[in-house]
Amino acid sequence: MSQPILQVEHLKKYFPAGGRKVLRAVDDVSFSVQEGEILGIVGESGCGKTTCGRTAIGLYSKTDGVSLYRGEDVHRMRGAKRRAFCCQVQTVFQDPYASLDPKNKVIDLIAEGMDIHHLYTGPAERREKVMEQVGLNPSGIDRYPYEFSGGMRQRIGIARALAVEPRLLLCDEPISALDVSIQAQIVNLLLDLREQKSLTYLLISHDLSMVRHLSDRILVMYLGEVVEESTAQELYTHPLHPYTKALIAAIPIPDPKVERARPRSVLQGQVPSPVDPPPGCRFAGRCPYATDRCRTEKPELCDMGGGHRVACHLCR
Repeated sequence: MSQPILQVEHLKKYFPAGGRKVLRAVDDVSFSVQEGEILGIVGESGCGKTTCGRTAIGLYSKTDGVSLYRGEDVHRMRGAKRRAFCCQVQTVFQDPYASLDPKNKVIDLIAEGMDIHHLYTGPAERREKVMEQVGLNPSGIDRYPYEFSGGMRQRIGIARALAVEPRLLLCDEPISALDVSIQAQIVNLLLDLREQKSLTYLLISHDLSMVRHLSDRILVMYLGEVVEESTAQELYTHPLHPYTKALIAAIPIPDPKVERARPRSVLQGQVPSPVDPPPGCRFAGRCPYATDRCRTEKPELCDMGGGHRVACHLCR
């Protein structure tokens, strides 16, 4: 197998929480992303998936561990290497309005990266390159973000990321702020761009049905840790961790009769504090199958075959 485009090993990101306490947002996470692959990271709100993605590509400083982009340490890059890295790795943020400066026209927003990295020779080429991005209307690039719908603003955010010709895109909840009628358009756009531009995606979302449609592999995170990793098909047909099973059971079925008839699986209990996580398995307090061993001994990620890894004592 070729060298991964992104290799993350034992990554940790802690935030100060007053006194000597720290919030363990990302706690010893390891994964890799191959060239051209879509890796999905899923979990409940607050599980650390966004912090994990942003720390992996250097938007946040790390507490410990290592993140390698094509073999180079992301957090040690300086000067020309850092500038080249910023061209090759870009982010599509969750809120397309908050991430766009309302005082700038669309042409200037999309061309900002090209301006910084000097990717054109004159105003005419600059305008032409902007109009090439994701099929924007030529008359629209001289307007302001507030004049567009949410879907079009997200297209502008994607166009801005693509303007510097990246190889890896971090997509942080790219459709959660959009109407349902627009979400499918953005999902299909991301798939088309992957084929056209040979892009690699690190996809962060709590929408498991969307992640299943887009991703090749999926990481499931809970309270800062990876509890399961597998191919998308294997994870949805044969989930092993009780938390993964609960997440998949919560996906609504688009048939009212089937949805009403299927049994409900509702997790009980509260998510523990990431400032003071419990010993043993962090999911034990909400797991209906937890034993005394689960509450005292931390499970390690074990390979169950075919690249399917799970951190659960009951699966061994």
